[in-house]
Amino acid sequence: MQQSVINDLHSIVTGNSIIVKILLITKCILLNIVAAILMGTIGAMICKNIFVVESPDDWIGNLFAVITIIFWTLITLSKGYVQSFLSTGLLILFSSTVIVTILKFIGILKSDVNLGVLLGTIIWTSIFIICCLITMLSLTISDVLINSKYQKFVDLLYILIIILLASFTAAQLNYSLYEDIHKFKLTIPTLSVSQIKTFGVLLSAFLGFGIVISSVRITHFQAPPWQNLDFLRNWAIAIGSWGGTSFYNLDLSSVNFENAQLANTDLRARKLYRTCFQGVTGLERARVDSRYLDLKLPKIQKLLTHACSEDPDFSNLNLRGAYLQRADLRRMKFIDTNLIGADLRDADLRGSILANAQVIDVDFTNANLTGICIQNWNVNSQTRFTNVQCDYIYRKLDEKGEPIDRYPLDRNFEPREFESLYQEVGNIVELVFKEGVNWRAFAFSLQKLELEDESLGLQLKGIEKKGDLWVAKVTHNENISSQEVEQRLYDSYDDLRQLLATKEQQINSLLGIASSQAEAIKEFSKRPLGNSFVINGSTITNLTGSGQIEYNEAAEQVRSIVANSDAPMQVSNKVQHFLAQLTGKSVATTTATQAELIKQLLLHEAEKDKIFKQLLILQGQQIIDNLAEGTIASAIKEAIAQLQ
Repeated sequence: MQQSVINDLHSIVTGNSIIVKILLITKCILLNIVAAILMGTIGAMICKNIFVVESPDDWIGNLFAVITIIFWTLITLSKGYVQSFLSTGLLILFSSTVIVTILKFIGILKSDVNLGVLLGTIIWTSIFIICCLITMLSLTISDVLINSKYQKFVDLLYILIIILLASFTAAQLNYSLYEDIHKFKLTIPTLSVSQIKTFGVLLSAFLGFGIVISSVRITHFQAPPWQNLDFLRNWAIAIGSWGGTSFYNLDLSSVNFENAQLANTDLRARKLYRTCFQGVTGLERARVDSRYLDLKLPKIQKLLTHACSEDPDFSNLNLRGAYLQRADLRRMKFIDTNLIGADLRDADLRGSILANAQVIDVDFTNANLTGICIQNWNVNSQTRFTNVQCDYIYRKLDEKGEPIDRYPLDRNFEPREFESLYQEVGNIVELVFKEGVNWRAFAFSLQKLELEDESLGLQLKGIEKKGDLWVAKVTHNENISSQEVEQRLYDSYDDLRQLLATKEQQINSLLGIASSQAEAIKEFSKRPLGNSFVINGSTITNLTGSGQIEYNEAAEQVRSIVANSDAPMQVSNKVQHFLAQLTGKSVATTTATQAELIKQLLLHEAEKDKIFKQLLILQGQQIIDNLAEGTIASAIKEAIAQLQ
């Protein structure tokens, strides 16, 4: 069951007691003592096997072991553990085959010692590497337990323990190793037994120094250990949190840890929804997991504790419920990032990329969103845009990942305009249509339902294109269920779509707009259509009077081209047919006059049909991109710019 957790834990100090830390440090020292004794033992034995011959050519395997250990240490210091394992494996294989074969060929070796060289090198090198890992574990545990300002003292203590104890072990072991020295011959006859013993002590000290210095360097001076040996870091943190404060499997939602010290704490919480870690120290030394958000990643920890990050790329990461109030998130990438439920109040997101981001339930209150890219982001009615600052946005990314398609194109948003455009409301239905949707029938269905039942409170919110589908969003009275509104809209649309295909006049009568449209056409005929055309009745005529075309015929063709812009072959044929028709009827014979006529048709249709206007504004850039460069593409672009 959930234990009681106080929400305000501001500046709390958690972790384990001094006694527990002393006990754990003592265990670390014991681990180093074990490593030192092993190094003293193998140092003395390798030295004896090199200089005292018990069997023919036995010395070569031990010599190669020393060479391999030195090689492994150097590669580890310069390239890291991962690279050293690969390089050492190749060296062992090379030394046990090629080098031994060469030495046998020139007569230095006389027996078949390939297998012996291989086994000897592997055994001694493996023991050395195991001791290195033991030392690294103890150093990492100490790093987790002790404040960093005391770490150098701990490192020096470990160096002295291993070197001195390894030397002492080798010196003590020498007495038993060389008791029967007279039975064997020396590889180098000029050496004395005392000198060989001295070499054994020095080799043990050297091996001990190699262990501790490589472990210290990898742990503190190269990449953080969790980037090389993740399991050691995990073990160290698990051991370091033993006996400390535990929040394991608790719900820490909305808990305020601001400026707290959380080192050596078990923070594997079940839920961390909007948990405040700003100003926290020691989070990198706490035991965490990624069940709720990617808290194990160092850059996530820094973002949560510092409210900023030197690394701008947080793409494809889990920041669910992250507390990022007042965070500096300028020009950061949140592509495909899970930000569901994040607290971004007063955050600065200028220039950030939120393409495909999950921003459901996110609170952007008072945030600065100027210049963000919102391509295919996912919002809902719980996403809050209250009092956001936003001058403009970008709606797409180009192939290089740079934001394009600024909106608005040639102005800035008015105050609260962004909020009114993108704030979803709870009482909304989304009507999904396949390609070929009849937008006129949909407009008529909205008008019909509004006339029949004003209590529905229907209002078109917007139109989006998602793949092969069109999504129309319509708000309604919150006292009426969305399921009822959705069903009535679909039913009305289906009925009117069928009627519109065969009985246009009946639909006009049904909506009671036939007479008003006739009067509008009369008034409309008295007005010019742009600078080059006029409308007489229902006919478009150019100023020279040399050609004419029916308004409805021309408007239908232009709307059809726009609606089917994502079918290139089909639309190309329609464009060619329409332009040829304008030329053949002498209405518009030049590219400039054709573009002018198409532009004016689009503007007048948008003025009459609010759905068509929304379609042009919201999907304009996509329509232009789908069309080949030419007269109609440039006309659509100019019309959209004027509408915006």
